[in-house]
Amino acid sequence: MNELREPLQTETPNAPKKSRLKRIQDFDFSFNKENATKMIPFVLFVTGWIILYIANHQYGEKTLGKMDKLHKELKELKADFYTSNAELSDQTIQSQVTKKVEPLGLKELTSPPQRMRLLKNER
Repeated sequence: MNELREPLQTETPNAPKKSRLKRIQDFDFSFNKENATKMIPFVLFVTGWIILYIANHQYGEKTLGKMDKLHKELKELKADFYTSNAELSDQTIQSQVTKKVEPLGLKELTSPPQRMRLLKNER
């Protein structure tokens, strides 16, 4: 009853292991019913990666297009800002302000302003 049994060996112990490169080289690329069913998971995996690659490429192209459009719009807005800023600085020069308020009857002071004092009534 207490006998030791030797495990069954499916391979011969002296058979050398094939290297990974050798197994890849020995791969059978012929398609038959037996090989096709074994390859379905790998084919689905590769197909999934291809779909993700295409989707990522499309997303990147769309994003780059948006970035280019926004960059052009930013350049236009900067140009508008600098133009508006230059026009405003020209309009706020004292001589320009004087010309604009002249039709309203306002004139530039020729004498310096005087300080006014408030007199308090003593009680």
